[in-house]
Amino acid sequence: MHEQLTCETTPAPRQQVGTKLTVLHVITPRHYSGAERAMTYLAEALTARGHRIVVACKYNELMLRELESRGVEGHVLPIRGKANLLAPFVIANFARSIGADIIHTHLSTASLWGTLGARIAGIPCVSHVQSLNHKHWYLFADRWMTCSNGVKRHLIAQGLSSERIQVVYNGLDHSLFPWPSDGRQVRSQLNLAPQQPVIGAVAHLSPHKGQVYLLQAMASLVQHRPDLCCLLVGQGKDEQRLRDMIMGLGLADNVRLLGYQHDGAELMRAMDVVVLPSLREGLGIVLIEAGLLGKPTVATDIEGVNEVVVNGQTGLLVPPADVPALTMAIDSLLTDRDRAREMGSRARLRMEQMFSLEAMADGVETVYYELLGKVRGPVHTASH
Repeated sequence: MHEQLTCETTPAPRQQVGTKLTVLHVITPRHYSGAERAMTYLAEALTARGHRIVVACKYNELMLRELESRGVEGHVLPIRGKANLLAPFVIANFARSIGADIIHTHLSTASLWGTLGARIAGIPCVSHVQSLNHKHWYLFADRWMTCSNGVKRHLIAQGLSSERIQVVYNGLDHSLFPWPSDGRQVRSQLNLAPQQPVIGAVAHLSPHKGQVYLLQAMASLVQHRPDLCCLLVGQGKDEQRLRDMIMGLGLADNVRLLGYQHDGAELMRAMDVVVLPSLREGLGIVLIEAGLLGKPTVATDIEGVNEVVVNGQTGLLVPPADVPALTMAIDSLLTDRDRAREMGSRARLRMEQMFSLEAMADGVETVYYELLGKVRGPVHTASH
């Protein structure tokens, strides 16, 4: 029996406010993927609402370029490393220099030093938790935001107060994902035939993303689908291991490692099914992108992911590390193209309803003003 299209939370109502804030976002990016992208999109949306959003980060050329293209201030500070005891003082001084009303931290190192910096500067602090991390990186925050109910439950299980945690789903600008999605041009660029079955995964190449299980599934699938192509988009420490597996399983003609791509969503247009075989996730922003492109997904039934994908309705969920189940789910969607298209259509509708950039910005603004109201007293608001 299929699940209904429901979720545990609903987007926050639109709250137009008259008081504009200066918010310092602190992030220490290792690469430019899920959490970094979510922060960039949020910063752009809040800037468009009239807030002054300033991002402090360690050097990351791609993220700095993305911020600049979106009209968001980006500043490189010497804050990298969990042994960098000067980092909180650097952050505190910088926050005071820009007159920050709130410090908003992302990722573990930035949250460790950013929350301490906020305490030093006497500025309220929100930590944004995008994965199943340990609580000790976030203990000095005044409030926590999580990207899913799964992450919230993970923090509560470690003893954090549920009353200080607010779920704010990551959101995307739907206008950047025109639908119906046309993948013919992308297929042509990749020398893929128009009717050739294509699946793929867009994720950092690391053990917890589960690409090894997808390759094992491919080894079975190509036995009766010799023209099946699998696109693996991403880079990371598992790359050589995956290359060795591809050769060992005889998949050199069927699997392509495309490396990091700035716009992985564009490559998803060429895919019939998008796969995310992760062992753990905070939410899975790639699943939102796939849904906005009208693509059915096969993913693991784990916390976070099962808040995006509705099993049997917008995609199929399988147990983690279960290669036979993963193989069967992918094969079923490649076989029944009508069902796959229907799932893709429902996925598009769900993403529009649940994971919009406007709803994300609304939720974050609500947390900001509630926190400032407790610290400073009521914040004046006014409708536009």
